[in-house]
Amino acid sequence: MLNIVFVAGYGNSTKGHWQHSWSQKVSDSYNSYWVEQADWDNPNCADWIDALNVLVQSLQGPILLVSHSLGGSTIVEWSHKYAATGAANVLGAFMVAVPDVNSEHFPKAITGYGDAPSVKLPFPSLMLASTNDPYATLASTQKMVKQWGCRLTVMGELKHINAESNLGLWPEGYQLLTDFIKLVTATK
Repeated sequence: MLNIVFVAGYGNSTKGHWQHSWSQKVSDSYNSYWVEQADWDNPNCADWIDALNVLVQSLQGPILLVSHSLGGSTIVEWSHKYAATGAANVLGAFMVAVPDVNSEHFPKAITGYGDAPSVKLPFPSLMLASTNDPYATLASTQKMVKQWGCRLTVMGELKHINAESNLGLWPEGYQLLTDFIKLVTATK
């Protein structure tokens, strides 16, 4: 059975956030896991990628990573560090609203995330972005997509695509996730 690993961002994705709702909804058909971080309010890159790695290494079978915001940055950093040993079971990454870590709006409480590796991810990936995200311009998102070899879907004006965007379960995004699951599971 497919393991879906949810990688939340800064502050966590709690009740009212689409990611939280999806983690419960997918558990009807898939194994659902949540990467728990020791400090949601003062993220450190090394600590966050280690927490992701511990969970990924504990799982048997195929894995799909589903992230929001800093969770996407964490996936990219993790794949760069652990691609040779940790990414074999990862079928893909579905990343929403990945921030530009060099943006002037990037939270100062977050440490250790610098220029993201400019290498292609070792698995298929899809990034969803908003045209008015305060943490990433569309131009910076397009640069990340090109560097990492992701497909990009622009969702329109949804700000940071979080709880404040009032998306609820976010059916449009969930359909894209469902389609991505079909794509990555068909190729393995």
